Amino acid sequence: MAVATSRAFDKSTFDISHYKLAAVDLDGTLLGPDRRISSQNKEAVMRLKDAGLEIVIASGRRHEDILRFHKELGLTTPVVSCHGAMVRDVISDRVLSQALIPLDTVRGLIEEAHSLSLSWIAYDQRGVHLSDDPYWLGEYIKRTAFDRPQVYKDAESFTGAAIAAEKLNWMGEPEMIMALFRKLEDKYRRQLTLVVTDPDHLEFTAAGADKAFGLARLGEVLGIRADQIMTFGDSNNDAPMLAWAGLGVAMTHGTAMAREAADFVSPPGEEHDSLARAIDYLLS
Repeated sequence: MAVATSRAFDKSTFDISHYKLAAVDLDGTLLGPDRRISSQNKEAVMRLKDAGLEIVIASGRRHEDILRFHKELGLTTPVVSCHGAMVRDVISDRVLSQALIPLDTVRGLIEEAHSLSLSWIAYDQRGVHLSDDPYWLGEYIKRTAFDRPQVYKDAESFTGAAIAAEKLNWMGEPEMIMALFRKLEDKYRRQLTLVVTDPDHLEFTAAGADKAFGLARLGEVLGIRADQIMTFGDSNNDAPMLAWAGLGVAMTHGTAMAREAADFVSPPGEEHDSLARAIDYLLS
């Protein structure tokens, strides 16, 4: 089986017993285009679990939006959410790690989005908050298959009651989103982490908060080193954890950034079971 490689990966020296934890991205990795876990991916993840690895979901979604998939897999491990800005134990509900965007910065980002005629989403401990835009409300529900967020008629009605946020997104035309990312990455480097996930989403977390950050904090709690962790992902927000972990695996359909950060890329095939093909290759 031919497998595309990014960094050096030698299957002949691979030993599954060395690894203690597998971190799996949600959208585009564990979930297929229909936002469901395919039977192939579910069975493959269970094979990793049977091999002795703890399975952790690491997603850009909010903690509460991940729990149904966590339950479907029968997991009891903590969840890494909001691109690593939040790590929370599911059993005790204890926050193990948290990096929040300060209140003044949240307000500034909302006001700047408004001045640019961009829509926005804010994730905080109260829930999901969205600017009043029927298109983006529909897109949020379609892309997450989750509950309706709180919608605000104007920016002031949100900023007046805002609190520190786990994550904040701007949404707009892909060309504008990419131009803003290039323009603002240096401006906010010391305050925020910026990433373009979907081409029409520019996403902000606290400075240094990404999936590698969240997994490193979780590893400290569990006593698991980076080299004992394998990660699976497909998008730009997965690149930090793919590069950081002992083994990083990108999906066949992954972005260029994800594939370049990984040790190898899943064998060719359909998107809905790219994760299963990667795990099958490792365990064969």
